[in-house]
Amino acid sequence: MEDKRVLLDLTLPELGAYLGELGQPAFRGRQVFAWLHRGVPFEEMRNLPAPLRDLLRERCEDMPLSILEHFPSRRDDTVKFLFSLREGNIIEGVLMRYRYGYSLCISTQVGCRMGCAFCASTLEGCVRNLSAGEMLSQVILANRFLEGRGRVGHVVLMGSGEPLDNYEQTVRFLRLVNAPEGLGLSLRNVSVSTCGLAEEILRLRDEHLPVTLSISLHAPNDQIRRQIMPVARAVPMERLTKRK
Repeated sequence: MEDKRVLLDLTLPELGAYLGELGQPAFRGRQVFAWLHRGVPFEEMRNLPAPLRDLLRERCEDMPLSILEHFPSRRDDTVKFLFSLREGNIIEGVLMRYRYGYSLCISTQVGCRMGCAFCASTLEGCVRNLSAGEMLSQVILANRFLEGRGRVGHVVLMGSGEPLDNYEQTVRFLRLVNAPEGLGLSLRNVSVSTCGLAEEILRLRDEHLPVTLSISLHAPNDQIRRQIMPVARAVPMERLTKRK
């Protein structure tokens, strides 16, 4: 696998700085950022000079994921995606249509190391974390899939992986998906699910990002929860329900 720079991992200032290293003027960063967040490949970025498009194709990745397969529901407008990563690993996403629009469930890791008894994602452990750009790519590819029918207006981080076990990249994703120069998705329309990593929950609070936090309990008490969720042995429900 070629070691190419994934530009969707970068914020707008970071992308501008990278293009500056390539000898490009500052305004190119905003142009490339907008194209990338629309899912447009380098060769179709029409307002870029051909030599720059060629250079980006040579050194960079415009979309680190692809849709391997999709499976429409027979009952409603729900679609399950299998996304293929660059090295061949596969993750899942689910597109759902509600009265208020489309919601996408995305993955944050290949596999998971939390060991919850009811979850198939954890059977082989955590293969690796997804980067922020790989999380973002799931949203962008879903928007491309929906082209002409709408776009993703809500995102839930409830696919494979524990988002707060991939804390830095999850927070970077939240800032990227909210960027007004890109998708501009309101963070009030984003839900972050966790099995209950207490310290990371407090860190997320201090980021002052207005997301919805969903805590997966899966049991009415600690005795049962400890049998099916290893995290419960370290973090009891009482700690999860405290405000401080």
